[in-house]
Amino acid sequence: MKKVIASSVLATSVLLPINLLVSDSPTAYATSNTSVVLDQILGTKAQITATDVNVRTGAGTEFDSIAKVHTGQDVSVLANTENSKGELWYKVSYSGVEGWIISDYVKPIAPTAVKAASTTSSTSYAGTTQKIGKNAANMRSGATTSYKVVATIPTGTSLKILSAFTNAQKEVWFNVEYNGKKGWVTSELFALNATAGETATSMKVVQQTTVHKGATKSYAVVSTAKPGTTLVIHQEFTNASKEKWVQVTYATGKKGWMLASAFEESSIANKVVSNKSTVHSGATKSYKTVATIEVGTKLAIHAEFTNASKEKWYQVSYAVGKKGWIHADAFDSVSTVPENPTPETPSTDVKEVEENNSLKISVPVANMRSGPGTNFDVVTQARQNDLLESSHYATDDKSEKWYKVNTSSGEAWLHQSVVLIVDKTEETPDVTPGAGETGTIKRANALLYANSNYNSAVLQGLAKNTAFTVLNKLVTTDGTTWLQINAGGKEGWVPDFEVNDNIPTKYGTKTATVYNGASATAKKVDTIYLSTPVRVLRSLNGWLNIETQGEKRGWIQASMLSDISPIQLTNGKTEVRNGQNYLVWTKPSKFDITYSTPSANVLRIFGNLSDINEIKSSVTGVQSMKVEKVSGGTSVLLITFDPNYTYTIRDYDKELTIKVVEKGLAGKKIIVDAGHGAKDPGAIGPNGKREKDVVLATAKALQAELEAAGAEVVLTRSTDVFLELKQRTDIANKSDYDAFISLHADAFNASSKGTTTYYNATVNFNGPRSLTLAKSIQSDLVKAIGTYNRGVKEQVFYVNRMNELPSVLVELAFISNPTEEAQLASAAFQKKAAAGIRKGLENYFKQ
Repeated sequence: MKKVIASSVLATSVLLPINLLVSDSPTAYATSNTSVVLDQILGTKAQITATDVNVRTGAGTEFDSIAKVHTGQDVSVLANTENSKGELWYKVSYSGVEGWIISDYVKPIAPTAVKAASTTSSTSYAGTTQKIGKNAANMRSGATTSYKVVATIPTGTSLKILSAFTNAQKEVWFNVEYNGKKGWVTSELFALNATAGETATSMKVVQQTTVHKGATKSYAVVSTAKPGTTLVIHQEFTNASKEKWVQVTYATGKKGWMLASAFEESSIANKVVSNKSTVHSGATKSYKTVATIEVGTKLAIHAEFTNASKEKWYQVSYAVGKKGWIHADAFDSVSTVPENPTPETPSTDVKEVEENNSLKISVPVANMRSGPGTNFDVVTQARQNDLLESSHYATDDKSEKWYKVNTSSGEAWLHQSVVLIVDKTEETPDVTPGAGETGTIKRANALLYANSNYNSAVLQGLAKNTAFTVLNKLVTTDGTTWLQINAGGKEGWVPDFEVNDNIPTKYGTKTATVYNGASATAKKVDTIYLSTPVRVLRSLNGWLNIETQGEKRGWIQASMLSDISPIQLTNGKTEVRNGQNYLVWTKPSKFDITYSTPSANVLRIFGNLSDINEIKSSVTGVQSMKVEKVSGGTSVLLITFDPNYTYTIRDYDKELTIKVVEKGLAGKKIIVDAGHGAKDPGAIGPNGKREKDVVLATAKALQAELEAAGAEVVLTRSTDVFLELKQRTDIANKSDYDAFISLHADAFNASSKGTTTYYNATVNFNGPRSLTLAKSIQSDLVKAIGTYNRGVKEQVFYVNRMNELPSVLVELAFISNPTEEAQLASAAFQKKAAAGIRKGLENYFKQ
């Protein structure tokens, strides 16, 4: 579905890699104003030449207008078509909008040469000598594969790079001279010497990082760079794993490679760009554009800001040592909570029983809810050994008690399993030492005061673990407990939080400044970010005195902190939904989760999570669940499944779910998407076969195969109708299904052949499972239909990128090849293809 075979082929070219949208020979189309060569405008930037130009849903004035563009607006040209009136229309995109504009008002922007620093490694190669890599290279008359081959250069040939050029498809080409001829060779065919184009920038290391001989961790470690060290950076390089590395001088005369993240300040989070966007020097589009970020790029987020126009912007590192601002739309993605029956509203008819109890928290962290039941929201949390008073209790439908207590967040309820009732006849144990007792200072930066108030003179600072003896103890009118102590022969007073282990923990609700006084005019001492835990020492007029993770002490506005971390998984429980077993966690806020599969039957869930509520109740198919704390204090969940079970994981805005199911295809729910349809025929073969027809027939054959194997199948279209790409992914994202398969027929030229399966992992949350699915389907499909195996490839096709399910896009064969066109139209071939994909799905669900 890629070559310009007929004008209608390109109706959904947003699905295609742009560098395959170039025809073998440029074709000129006449418009009322000019003659436009497809090879020069498709996949490039163009400019609007009039004001109030309608952007329409289709290529004609009979289609609805969805937006207007004005003179000077830059757009990307995705496709073209000539309608029944003979008008040439272009499909364009800009600022997240896609639609059709008549060619009269679209002017191509002439490509311009770019600096050699535009290579993927951000390194300048102009003027250097480089060698052709392990394969012979075609030298062409221009900088795309559509230009004529003028010479073939053998492997290992050294060539001087005369200049570099980035074409409309974002490919970097080098201008070279070989045997007296000048031409262009794609940079990908060179074994580039990574020492060219040194930039010699000095920067300070923020995170301790190892220095390696090469730009991956598989190379030997030659040194360790510690925080605070200033190093000279010579160049950047992005390796095959898409990790950004920099070359540094780590000792006199010695160079090595280290991860660029070593120089990045602590970030709130990492986000993957889902819409191509510009980075600006400030948080509005009126500021200078400093970079353009492509889809799939991962950026470190340092701060967020809402400007006067109420637009949300993020501060990001777009290059080593360089920060700028990017609009929040760059990270927007479709995410929908599944359409379950209307959730049951917790009953407010609670029968309370009056009974006074003194409670002590008996678990490390106890959830405190808005009502007496797990169906009520968590409003705050209590820590082990916290003491609380309860005047009432209520029983739930299991006849288990819930105790009502008063907190700083209002009334809350605690389940009987997380508390102990303290005998009121006994003395409540005091957590601070009494007169004559000894102890040690628990806080960093503790101060010894002359008297029992904060306005008295500071006698000296006390280091953490300093030993002391208590001389006296008193509680002042503001409720503070003070201890008079003797520490190393010096007598004075300290507040009790300096000597207690158990003091309250709160979490950052956003990026916020920590000051050295209770005022925004005071000096800045630190910064906390979303979900950063801090320990609260005392409060004063809406400000809180805190100790950070780095043991810095300062003041922050109370409104910047919450009792509950916004980045955690709470309310862990087991549920039965639509007859299937689920593990379910609540997300207090919208944030991204990541997972990996470190070994067979093991799922690892992580993502800067401050806490994960471990589910105690068992579910069939799960052997064990374990929450671990890793470096930086974040939590990781490890789930080990029974060897006969597998899972489908979904990350929604408000919850994370894991469906636990038996292995095998029986009972699995599959969405089959036949590409194109109705007004969009897809690619058209040399003998007139249309892509939309052959993929629909194959989709129906696949449905029959899967249903015969016991699977449940939904077709996005079962007739010749047209669906927008978002409509197709909405079907998946609003479902509780297990996999999504999109069927297409490929197109380029008459000699192109074979089968390809595409997936997406840079944006799709289920990228790891999508890759596994793609490999399984590709292997069994090519065995079944006997086509050339073009392999498994990653792409940013919409139906994969914006899909929340494990998803693939299968190019069955080339409809532009007369032989494969005939096969695609054959019922026998369609059935073989369906059987191959079914076999691939069977093997996927056995893993």
